[in-house]
Order: sequence, then C-alpha cells, then structure tokens
Amino acid sequence: MREMWKKSWNVNTVGTHILTHTFVPLLLKSSDPRLLFITSGTSALGETEDTSYRFNKSPAKGWPKEEPTFGAYRSSKTGMNMMMCEWVRILREDGVKVFGISPGFLATGLGGNPELYKKLGALDPVIGAEFVRDVVEGARDQDAGKVIRRDKIQAW
Repeated sequence: MREMWKKSWNVNTVGTHILTHTFVPLLLKSSDPRLLFITSGTSALGETEDTSYRFNKSPAKGWPKEEPTFGAYRSSKTGMNMMMCEWVRILREDGVKVFGISPGFLATGLGGNPELYKKLGALDPVIGAEFVRDVVEGARDQDAGKVIRRDKIQAW
C-alpha cells in the first residue's frame, strides 16, 4: 500500500513539480507563457460529500475493506492543485498564465480498461485534448490561476 501511495505522489505531484522547475527557464522565454497541469475532477475537496458521484460512495460496513487505491490518485491530484497554486504565486510577476486542467472522465488507458469506461459514461479522449488545446491557444485566459473544467471553474 505504501508503495502505491508513494508512486501516485511521485508521478502526480513530486515529479510534476521537478519537471516544471527544470523547464521554467525555457517557459520564460515565451512571449505569452502558459503552464498547464492536468488534474482530476476527483481532486475537488468541495465535492467529496456528493455521494451521487460514484467515487464518493462509502463501501459496505465491516473490515477489511478493499484496498483504497483510488484514494492515492485523488489525494495526489489534490496535492498537485496546491502545487499549481504555488506556481501561480512563483510565476505571477513573470506573466505566466498557470492553469489546472480537469479534462473530465475520459476513456483513456489510465486504469487499463477504456471500453469499460465508455460503458460508464466516459468521453472520447479527443474531447479532453481539444480542451487542452483551447487553453493553450488562450480561450480560457480569464481563468488563469484556477482549476478549470470544460464548462466551469472546479471547486477546490
């Protein structure tokens, strides 16, 4: 369990921070710099009490419970959101537009079963890619410094 949690945090938060730190000098050479972090709708603390969302449902009473693998992912993405806020602060005076992007539930290979995800209502990954492209091209500049979804600003 410890290794799974460490891996999630290393990939989604620590590794992302180190990669960003490494490439900021190149980013600052841009005439219109943008920094995007791909986060998750499951990282929103303000939405954890909504049990109509399947990831917020409690497991059945009793112990042991199924190993909570999804909690590692969710918490590491929440940590990434705070890290994004730090990059907003660090790069504010440099004019960098920083975003957290929550592309939605997409039928990707993350988790290993895109066909199952489609049956559960996941969207085509192209929709998420188009959203990211739109942000890169400036369509959501007014929302810089926030975590954004295609249709709104994501709650913290």
